[in-house]
Amino acid sequence: MNKLIKLKEKTDKMLDFIYKYRFIIAIILIALGVLFSLHGSSISLWNTVYNTGITDDSILFGNWRTIRSDEWAVTTPFIFSQFHNGFKYFTDIIRGIPNTEVFSLYGLPVLNILEIFRPFHLGYILLGLERGLSFFWVTRFIALFLVTFDFSMILTNKNKRLSLISAFMVSLAPTVQWWFATNGTVELFVFGELAIVLLYKYMNTENFKSRLLMLFFMMICAGGYILILYPAYQVPMFYVFLFLAIYIIVDNRKNCKMTKKDIFSIIVMLLVFISLMTYAFFMSKETIFSTMNTVYPGSRTENGGGAFKKYISYLTSVFLPYKELGLQRPTAEMATMFGLFPLGIISSILYMVKTKKKDLLTIFLLIPYVILGVFAFIGVPDWLAKISLLSFCLPERPLLAIGFIDILLLIRSISITEKSMKLWKAAIVSVILSAILVFICHKLNSAYIGIYSCALLFAMCCYLFFFALEYNTKYGKYLFTLGIIGTMFIVGFTVNPIVKGTDMIEDSKILAAVEKQNSEEEGIWLVEAIGFPGPNYLTMAGVSTINSTHAYPNLEFCKLLDPEGKYEKVYNRYAHIYIEVVEKEAPEKFVLMAPDTYHIYITADELEKLNIKYIFTVRIMENYENENVSFELLYDVDTYRIYKVNYN
Repeated sequence: MNKLIKLKEKTDKMLDFIYKYRFIIAIILIALGVLFSLHGSSISLWNTVYNTGITDDSILFGNWRTIRSDEWAVTTPFIFSQFHNGFKYFTDIIRGIPNTEVFSLYGLPVLNILEIFRPFHLGYILLGLERGLSFFWVTRFIALFLVTFDFSMILTNKNKRLSLISAFMVSLAPTVQWWFATNGTVELFVFGELAIVLLYKYMNTENFKSRLLMLFFMMICAGGYILILYPAYQVPMFYVFLFLAIYIIVDNRKNCKMTKKDIFSIIVMLLVFISLMTYAFFMSKETIFSTMNTVYPGSRTENGGGAFKKYISYLTSVFLPYKELGLQRPTAEMATMFGLFPLGIISSILYMVKTKKKDLLTIFLLIPYVILGVFAFIGVPDWLAKISLLSFCLPERPLLAIGFIDILLLIRSISITEKSMKLWKAAIVSVILSAILVFICHKLNSAYIGIYSCALLFAMCCYLFFFALEYNTKYGKYLFTLGIIGTMFIVGFTVNPIVKGTDMIEDSKILAAVEKQNSEEEGIWLVEAIGFPGPNYLTMAGVSTINSTHAYPNLEFCKLLDPEGKYEKVYNRYAHIYIEVVEKEAPEKFVLMAPDTYHIYITADELEKLNIKYIFTVRIMENYENENVSFELLYDVDTYRIYKVNYN
């Protein structure tokens, strides 16, 4: 017993030390991560796409995630292309035309004042690609963890242990980790939570200079949140932060004394914010309108419904990093928040019923929970979906916000509950809830969740539910803390690999040959007869690649081949593009293969229309020469060939 007491005392002292120096520790961790060029990108998977001949020993922990192709095969290569482009707002590398806008839709780093809303891009601009990639991954994770901790301190009445639990549950949540580098998932939490923290501090300080600084950073948070430009996540999360902001204002209104200087500073900051957002809109308006008018994704309208199956199956997230066999859908699409539903809701409601006290924060969390839950699980009429802006969301996207509320309700209910449930009652509740959840999860995912998996999930749930209910007992808080942190490491930490450096790109002989040839004589490149993600590889060499992924359609390019617009419904979309040179005109020039993929079949004579100077291919292009077009072989190594196109 004495050993346990001493261990408890040491643990408490260590936590107090970490809390006191948390920002210094964070800076040290970021510096070490950047120094050793650590990141979580699966970019080494390019070695499986192309036989580069590079022995890759960069992975330190975990596994590459092929399914995250939107990260390693699209976003990260395009970020690398910006280095060659000088971080311009418009690029000629992607899509092979000079006016491809990359700030809004691709969310790439640019040398522009608007980058103040994307601070995590600064590493690319200031530190170079390798350390910039490290800065992007490491800083975002640490920022998410720290901001969630301070945000949770407000919600738990400064309970450090519960705030630590919340930080682990959010930063290592399966959804967050599987979508870590795309869709602005991390930024949603960082900017939203930080805005709430700043609002709380603003209302509880009278120092004008401090308030002015907080206003400035609230503007950064607002701009950063808006410029994520992924409404499917932004709108549901906005509901959560909106009601939390209302709660902060209502709960702290007596502490906030406004002066004329405060009102003037708010007006000035709003004008600056509106000016910057207006500037961003006019810089990117053509991209925005073009995207809204596409066939896919287009300005689609959703009215929700049908997401409860995924929500109630959140326990499957435990196994997602380790196995795929039996899954009905891709792993990333199955990932959810791990909020221990329905414990937070039950505990919150029971507290208010038993004590006959209305907890204002709980009420303000339940309101968006109901709004989003009705949309996601049941569905709403079209008119209601539109006025609520939830029409922008696929039915499952609000689960990110709903799961976040589950976590907040859980830590809030524990923080305000003074007495734990009796042991025998807690045991019964834990067993019943665990049995129901595991049974439903197995029924809905029987091919994925077998008997042994069910046993493991049942034991895990019983442990977590029981010690959450018994948190305020002598050792309950320690056992729950250890249990939830251990669980989050299992479900979240193992999702992305820990990787050192970018040698697999920098040492590529293929990219070196492409870059060398283009430096001698610049021109537009075509990646011929190689499907996705192959064409995006060349963008990392900084060459203008006409069939790299089109995040918004290049109608000018397509109409050169289809002047009458016969195939516009095929190419007016976000798309990965496969182009193949054929001997004679194909029956169908454009062929839709998937919602985000189409093929183009062109003759050698049509290469001139597209102004193609170089072809990167695995085929022998001499077979397609004619009296008008010839191909000059410049590079031939390991089946990969570079041809210069000569027009006679």
